Amino acid sequence: MRAHDLSSLYQHDQLLREIKYNRGCRLRGFSEGVLTFPPTYKYDRKSNEYDTSEKRRAPAWCDRILWRSREVSRVTQTGYRRYEANVSDHRPISASFSLTIKTIDKGEREKRKQEMKKMWIGVEERLLEFSRQFYVSQMLL
Repeated sequence: MRAHDLSSLYQHDQLLREIKYNRGCRLRGFSEGVLTFPPTYKYDRKSNEYDTSEKRRAPAWCDRILWRSREVSRVTQTGYRRYEANVSDHRPISASFSLTIKTIDKGEREKRKQEMKKMWIGVEERLLEFSRQFYVSQMLL
């Protein structure tokens, strides 16, 4: 496998295999953008060459950004890229997202809160009266 053969490397990607075949994988249910950039790991230190040691480890995507949302439609990944900073055996990456978030109408929330408080007072009064009647009937009061 070579670093420029992205499809072959992608088929052998350890994270994707774990998610697919390991039922206990804690990352199931997470999403990731499409890997369109070359692998981010196993460079010779401070170099643009993949591992030239005697081990000749295959390049891999070790640096990942995964996300999870209860409402998948509320998250759209708008970017996923790597940077060419050759200060270690990894290449840094970043992702950007567009999110749809809920907003709260504070006036409506306060109105509903007051309604619930009034309802609770009624429930509380009924419970107290029921308890009082029970204790009276048992001649405990």
